[in-house]
Amino acid sequence: MWDVIHQRTSLIREPNEVRILRLVRDSGPISRIELARLTGLNKSTVTDLVVKLIQTGFLEETGIKQAHEKVGRKRVLLKFLPLAGLVAGIDIGMLHATVAIADLNARILQQGAFSYSLDTSAEEVIAQAAETIRSLLAAAGFPASKLVGIGIGVQGLVDYTTNALLFCYNKPSWHGKSLSAQLETQFNVPVIVENDVKTMALGEYLLGAAKGTKNFVHLFVGDGIGAGIIINGHLYRGFTSSAGEIGYTALDVPSFYKEKFPLTYRGQSIFGEILTNANLVESYLKNSSSSNDLEPTVSAIAQKAKSGDTIAMQVIDEFTSLLSILCINIVNTLNPEIIIIGGQLMQYYPHAADILREKIHKDLLAIPAEAVRVTTAKHGESGIVLGAAGLILYELFEPLHTVSLRVPHRLHGVKTSTVDME
Repeated sequence: MWDVIHQRTSLIREPNEVRILRLVRDSGPISRIELARLTGLNKSTVTDLVVKLIQTGFLEETGIKQAHEKVGRKRVLLKFLPLAGLVAGIDIGMLHATVAIADLNARILQQGAFSYSLDTSAEEVIAQAAETIRSLLAAAGFPASKLVGIGIGVQGLVDYTTNALLFCYNKPSWHGKSLSAQLETQFNVPVIVENDVKTMALGEYLLGAAKGTKNFVHLFVGDGIGAGIIINGHLYRGFTSSAGEIGYTALDVPSFYKEKFPLTYRGQSIFGEILTNANLVESYLKNSSSSNDLEPTVSAIAQKAKSGDTIAMQVIDEFTSLLSILCINIVNTLNPEIIIIGGQLMQYYPHAADILREKIHKDLLAIPAEAVRVTTAKHGESGIVLGAAGLILYELFEPLHTVSLRVPHRLHGVKTSTVDME
């Protein structure tokens, strides 16, 4: 399996084994004849490839299908075996990490979490993640040799040539530290590191609200706001890997924001300071006379809005108006098919997506504004760990035209698995 990942990340032409494997996974149960028709390969080639994939444990024959209702040759159907390999996904947050073990269909089999302080080193967190992976594999009853790759989602900018964290506001001591070296050494599998919001976008692309959509933007509001961008099925990073860092967009003309957003604007300089869960909560607490006994959470404010609380509804309206400014710029610049909004506000108050959609559709450039679909994320914050596991699956199963997530030289010289799909 490593040979397949190695070839794909080296941008060598996609092996026919992967084409067959992907088709059986996505369309199965399916016959050899149908595979030959869909791939354009001759029947004998398909037969040879299928034999290899059965021998290596990725496919099995299951049942018999009559070619035609009354006449015709019977066809043996093939089924994909998702437990042929396992992937690990790691979500490294500000103060806690979530680790999951998933099969090759991205079905999570085991999941665990652990916490740490802001001053915990990168090495300590990665060591704890490695220990958690081993514990989860043991709990699921699988040996470490089943693992074919590890994906990591982390806040900040990533250097994809080294898998090092270039910049993270909350983790300055991690700057320049590789997040993959320890894991690659200990598990002898490829490790892919990605920005957390980009990872979320990939999770929504593979298994969420954007499945089957090639052009979309995923916005996530949490400690700040960021975007993951998929263009023609490609995860777009930009020249310095900072594409999507829309939270650093300046709030120009303070008088405008003070007048239009009196509850949420208090002199912030960038969108990433005003579009946060903390600011949403603080804006309500500072302006409501009934906030003394309120739990200071987004979910509590959402509940207040649902019950008709005027201040809660106004705070959310200002919040979505500010968000719509960014969304309209995205629509007019990238013209996506879908904008996915993630975060606690959309999770606990789905009506906010309707408000946002209405504001976007009022843009002066009506055609793209009216065409874009606005929807909430399917997986929420759990999309990071799912998308992290998906980083490996993306490499294995995406079509040939998809650009690899990896920088080619990262896997050169690394020992490969005994499972060979070549």
